[in-house]
Amino acid sequence: MNNFATTLKRFFTNKNTVTILGVLVGIVVLYFGYNWRVNQQVEQVSVLVAKQDIQPRTKITSDMVETVSIARVMYDKMIGEYGNGTTVLRGSAELDSFADGAYANVNSLIPKGTPLIRGTNVVERSKIPSSVLLKIDKGQVPYAFSINYSDTYGNAIMDGMYVDIYMKANNDDGKAMIGKLVQNVKVLAVLDASGRDVFENTEENRTPTTFIFSVDEDLHLLLRKANYLSSNAVELIPVPVTESVSDEDYEGTVEITSSYLRNFIESKTIDVPEDQLPDDNTPDIQTTE
Repeated sequence: MNNFATTLKRFFTNKNTVTILGVLVGIVVLYFGYNWRVNQQVEQVSVLVAKQDIQPRTKITSDMVETVSIARVMYDKMIGEYGNGTTVLRGSAELDSFADGAYANVNSLIPKGTPLIRGTNVVERSKIPSSVLLKIDKGQVPYAFSINYSDTYGNAIMDGMYVDIYMKANNDDGKAMIGKLVQNVKVLAVLDASGRDVFENTEENRTPTTFIFSVDEDLHLLLRKANYLSSNAVELIPVPVTESVSDEDYEGTVEITSSYLRNFIESKTIDVPEDQLPDDNTPDIQTTE
């Protein structure tokens, strides 16, 4: 027994033995560490993805999605890209967790194979805002400008672009006159007859019927007055601004460019003071000649 203990002691105190054991321990640590790291990276995580292209504002149902497995490293990258608060839907059952239904977010086309992410490309119905009204600047009012397909130059005028508004009319002598009435008005939205954004759905061919503008009250009233002058055959014509007008330059660039046309419109209408209640002798609407 003593001889065995002595031999064992000599074995472990031998420098060569210690070196070999150290190398073996290092190899074992590297082996298990490497395997742990590889397994962590290739670990599969189930996520919910679109089985088809899902258009903005579309209610997402279980037949539009499927569950696929992706590597943990891809999942972690996704979380890092959108933030630690990101909730990636992991199964079709999670669609039921949306109180009033799961919908593709505004202006968020979800291509086939794209993961569904709560609060990013998928939101509850109540979270879908009226995007047009949210674009109205404080102190301004929305104005719906009726158009047809040719007015948009074949759908060439889109939201975010700027237009000048020309006016065609017959004067009191019956002669036609035309000129630029307003310049640099920003188009906030292009809507069809049902009030849907013409450009938000790539699968439908929607026909434009309305431009939405945001204008000062004075200009808002002037445009409405012009539209009511049917006896003078007034026609308002949008023309796209060909030179660059950026949002930074937008403030202060909207202006009435023809005092003649403005005076013509004003001479044919009556303004109703806001502090004056209508009675038998006071018109309660804008009137035209």
